[in-house]
Formats: sequence, structure tokens, C-alpha cells
Amino acid sequence: MGLTTVIGPGATGSYAESDIPLPIAHFAHLVVDAPHGHLFISGGAGTDGILVTDLDGGNPTMLGGEPGATGLALSDDGSALYAALPDQDAIAAIDTKNLTESARYDTGAGTRPDSLAVAGGTLWFGYGTAGAGGIGSIDGAGTVTLRQDQGSWTAAPMLATTPTPSGVLAAAARTGDTSAFVTYRAEGGALTRQAAKALPVPDLNDFAVTADGLHLAVPSLQSASPDRYRTSDLAVDGQFATGVYGKAVAVAPDGTLAAGDRSTMTFPETGDDTYTEYFYDRNLRVAAHGVAWAPDESRVYGVAVDASGGTPTLHISRNPEIAPVTLSASRTTPLAPGEAYSFLMAPDSTLSLGAGQSMIPGTVRITRYDDAHPDGVLVPDPTAVPVRIPANFFGAYRVDGTAPLTGRLSFRVDYSGSGHYGPAGQSFDLPVAKYAPTMALTAPSSAGRAAPLTVTGHLTWPHAHMTTGTVHVVKTDLAHPSGYSVGTAPVAADGSFAFHDTPQAGGTDTYAFTYDGGTSYLPVTASAKVQVSRATPTLSVATDAKSYHANATVKVTAHLGTTYNSRSVTLYAQPAGRSRTQLKSGKVDAHGNLVASYKITRNTTFEAAFTGDYRYAPRTVSTGTTLTPTVRTETQWPLATTRVGSTTYQVFYKSESDMGFDVRVTPHQSGGCVSVYVEHYYSGAWHRTTSQSRVPLYSDGRYGYGRALKLFTNNDHYRIRGHYTPPAKGAQTGSVWSQWTYFTVRPGSPS
Repeated sequence: MGLTTVIGPGATGSYAESDIPLPIAHFAHLVVDAPHGHLFISGGAGTDGILVTDLDGGNPTMLGGEPGATGLALSDDGSALYAALPDQDAIAAIDTKNLTESARYDTGAGTRPDSLAVAGGTLWFGYGTAGAGGIGSIDGAGTVTLRQDQGSWTAAPMLATTPTPSGVLAAAARTGDTSAFVTYRAEGGALTRQAAKALPVPDLNDFAVTADGLHLAVPSLQSASPDRYRTSDLAVDGQFATGVYGKAVAVAPDGTLAAGDRSTMTFPETGDDTYTEYFYDRNLRVAAHGVAWAPDESRVYGVAVDASGGTPTLHISRNPEIAPVTLSASRTTPLAPGEAYSFLMAPDSTLSLGAGQSMIPGTVRITRYDDAHPDGVLVPDPTAVPVRIPANFFGAYRVDGTAPLTGRLSFRVDYSGSGHYGPAGQSFDLPVAKYAPTMALTAPSSAGRAAPLTVTGHLTWPHAHMTTGTVHVVKTDLAHPSGYSVGTAPVAADGSFAFHDTPQAGGTDTYAFTYDGGTSYLPVTASAKVQVSRATPTLSVATDAKSYHANATVKVTAHLGTTYNSRSVTLYAQPAGRSRTQLKSGKVDAHGNLVASYKITRNTTFEAAFTGDYRYAPRTVSTGTTLTPTVRTETQWPLATTRVGSTTYQVFYKSESDMGFDVRVTPHQSGGCVSVYVEHYYSGAWHRTTSQSRVPLYSDGRYGYGRALKLFTNNDHYRIRGHYTPPAKGAQTGSVWSQWTYFTVRPGSPS
């Protein structure tokens, strides 16, 4: 039996930091033989040998003549590699120095040995098939002994022992929803049971014994747990630093663990968190038994496979007990030139601090770079800040200083590393540039003219700042519509300022505040408006009458009382149902009057408007005028007239049958109506005898009223008149009465 060269990875170290495809179809087991510089990798059923590479996964060769090799184990002195050959019912011993098979041990027909472990100076093997299994041994003389455990196994048990020689042996086999575990003391080629128990592991693929032999680590995909199982009684005894997840687990001689599924993760037996974690390609997952430690703990080897168990891929994690450390700074906001700063340099890691530690161990060196120190200057004695929860979990280092007036500012942080924490370095810039603070103002919404007022303000920076610059104030009012400077307001250390004023012009006074930024900041502007009171002027508008007939000329007079610097008034006319028009605008005369004329055609409202001045407020007043329509009346068919005193009466004869009375209104509106009233004189007074109320006018503005003459008393005195009422809504004229028309009715007919 000899070595066969295999085409695969290149020279030693060429794959030191990347995944290494293995030139085998499947994977079964992995053993690290550091003294001889070998990795031994078996492929299981269907293979014809054992893959051998150097410790970097390079220079692959195939140790042929070992068909179907599965479980692997090294002798205590490392001189022999043992390989289980289930299909051969045998175990091969291979010389690790010259890589040749030195012996082959027949374990008996149908035994199918699988898992191997060396404990108490004896090679132990789990053997059997589904439904029946056991533990056998091979002593130094090559004697094979079966059924070393008097208990029964439902399958070939999986074996594990400590990473360095001891008398501790453990066995396990899946039994359905749980797995059966047994621990032993191996001495003199015999096994003594310590404990036996079913543990809640439904998917047993691998397990390991801790370096001190006191506990078991059992990985799982379905029920991963950080529980440690005591070998003496298999009871839960504390927890590992993190959950043992995946299909593989391995223990280093110093007690550090490695486990894997989509990644290979290393972590201390107790404590918190992890050392390192390497993630494989998303199509790969760590294989059962696919994790192994270098004896000096300098490396962890992991083999991952695809979903079908193929494409075995090796990754080597270097310094697996050194947790990575990252560095970050608490400050990234810009600094103004010359501004003082204070910030924290904070380390972070996947591994928590140990009990009683308040700072990450090791030293930190911080170097400042700016235009004055292009090659850097060491920041002397940065202040150590112990752990604060939740601000930082590893302590921090505070740096205080002042930003340069010009140019850049950057830092380099170098952490030495210590213990299980790796070194780290990080460079970062602190932006130095002028920027604008924010400005907020507080001002009264209103104030009295000639009364003092105060506008206060506050400048806010995103962090500590230097006191520099002045606030300039520009005021805009009615007297200064383009604005004028009214002084400055000094800025206090806390960013506050105040401006006092006694406004002389009323109306809207606007105060614009501009912070000039001083030597280090950009300008910023804000404004506040204050409504300053003004006196109410005396203003009136009147017409020379309250009622007019159509096309009459109205004399409109506005009168303005005392004002300050404006004497202008505008007169407007607003005819009912039409838009407002301007009649006249200008200064009032020496008596305070402005006069205009207007030809009225309908009800009209007249307004006088004063736009206001520096000390007197705007004001508008109005007065209404009414257009009185012309009403004409006419009686129909009187045959004569007569006089009664000074009054003329129309004379009707009953032979005429009816008396007619016409009313005509000019102008009139659609919707206007007429009422007709008839009164009878008797007992020394007039009495209403009949009426007709709110009858619509004809389209020509006329209405005709008729009444039978037989209804009137012979030779008595009567009178009649009409009343026009415009529409209730949108009236363009007033209402109006006609004059009385007097009449009498005589019997018969005229002679």
C-alpha cells in the first residue's frame, strides 16, 4: 500500500486564507497529525483510500488500499493512524511517518467498525448495524475483543474521548427523539460504566469530551443548547459560553471549543460570547465530524459539504482563540475651526470581558495628524473610561483637544491586543469645516407703539462650541420698508442673545437677526414679526340725502380726523348687485374733507377708506343710500270730477259697472310686488274697507286693479293708493307709496 499523487490544491500556503476544494467525492472524518505535518481525511463508503495533505491543505496525496475508510484516530504517541473499514470488517493501522499500512485487524464478520477513540492506552471502536451494536477494543498486542460494554446498543455507538490521552471514554447512539449516552472509565483494557442516560438530542451527529474529561459537548441543529453534561452522572452542569449548534464539535487541549453549521465558530468553555467565526459559502454546511483542532490550538480545520454531502471544502481558521477587536469613535459630526472637542475611542469584540474586568486588556496608542503634524504626534495619556452600560461594554479612551484653524484633522488608533483579544488598528477623520448653527427666536406677537419690547434668541450647535461672532439686527417697518440696521446683540457662552427696542411706527415690524459666524461658523438668519399697535383715526362718510330718485346726483363727503403722516382717503361706490367702483382718491382738504359726486341708479353703499400711516391704523367706514322709485297712478273710466273742500274727487256712476285703478313703478325689479289699499270715510275718519296685498307687477312695471262699483255706498267718499315693495333678496331700490286718489260713486248715470 502506498501514496498516490492527487491533482488538487497547489503548494503549501497557497490557500492559507481561502476555502480549499478537496479532491474527494464525500467526507467522513478528519484528523490532524501536527508532528508529521499531515491532515488525514476519510471519505467513507465508495472511496478507496484516505486523503493526505500538509497542514495548509496543500500537496494532496491519496493513501490507497483503504476502501470505505470512515472513523479515524491517532495513537497516544502519534505514531499510528487508525482507520475504520466497515466494508472490510477491519481496522487498519497506518504508520504516520512513512504513510504505509503497518497492520490490519479483523474485527469479525458483520461487525462493520465505524467510530474510533484511544483512551486508557487502548484503541476502542464502535461497531454494529441498525438494531444491534457494541463497543470493541484492540490492545497493544493486537488482540481484538468485542462486547466490552455489557449494555445493549441499537446501532454502532459513536465514541469520543479527551483531546489529550486520558482514561475517559464516552459513547452515544441516536434512539429516535433522544440519544443514548454512556460514560466510562477505561483502564487496563476494560471499561467501567460511570453513567448512562438518554439526552434530549434528536439529531445526534457528533459530540466531544472536554479537555478535563468532566463534561460532554453535544451539538444539534434541532435543539441546540449551551448545556454541559457532566460525565460522572450526565446531569446538566452549567453552560458553555454559547450554544453548541450544528453537526460537528471539537475540543482543543486547552478546553476551547469549535462547532459548526453554516460557519465554524470557536468559543471558550465558559464565560460569554465567542472568539472567531468563519462563514462558508451559502451552499455549504459543516459536515458531521468536520471540525478538528491543531494540537497547539493555533488552527481550527473545518470541512463543509453541499446539501447532497458532496463537494467537500476545507477552511483553516488561524488564531482561532484570538477574538477580533474593532475600534470606533463616538464623534463623526463636523468641528468648526478652533473648536474644542472631546470624544471616545471605543473597542468592541465578539468576546466579552471576564469577571472583574472594567477595561479591555492591552494598551492603546492614539496618534493625531493635522497640517502642523503631517507625520503625526502621539496623544499623551488618553484617559481610560471604564465600562459603562449601555454606552460601551469594553471601556473606552477619551481624547480631548482643539480643532486646527485650517486644514485636516485625523487620528490613528492602535490597540496592542492581549490574551484572547487580537490587535487592531483604525484611522478616521474628524471633519473640520465651518457650518451654521440653528437659530430660534422668541418675540411677543403684539406690542404697543412707543412701548419697550424684547426679542430673545438662541443659537444651537450640535455639540460643544467656541463663543465667537455677533448677531446683527435689521428692522423693517412702515417707515423703513427696505429695512435699516438697528444694532447688534452679543452672543452669550450658552448661545443666547437679546435685543431691546421701542418701536415708533405701528403695523407689522419685522426684526431680522443675522449671526455672522465669527471666525469659525457660517452665518445663519432668522426673523420675527411683531404687530405694533396704532391709534384708530376719526373717519366718517356722509351723503347729502338718504333717498334719491333715479339718475339723481349724490354728493358724497368723507371726513378724516387727526393722523400722523398720511391724509389720503379713497371714496368708493357699491351699487346693489354690482361691483364696487372707485369714485375719488386723494388728500383731504384743510377741513379734513374729500368730496365726490355720483349719479345714482339703484340702492348704493358709499365707503371711505384710510390706508393708515406710521401711527394710525387703516380704517374703512360706509353709509347706505336708497333709490326711491317713481310711482304713477291713474283711475280708469271716471265720468266727472268734483271738489270737496280743497280735494278733487273722481266721480263714478254705478251705471259704469266697474272702477279701474292702474299703478306704474319706475324703475322696478322682477320679483317686486304691489299692494292696493281702499279706504272709506265715515264717522269723521278714514277706514280701510278692502286691500289687495303683494301682487306681482306686470313685466312693464304696471299693475291694474279693478272693483265693481255696486260695492260702494252711493255718494260716500273713498280714496285709493298703491305701495311698491322690492324683492326681499337683492333689492336694488327702496319701497314707495303712491299718492292717494279720491273718488265718489253716484247712483244711476250722468244726465
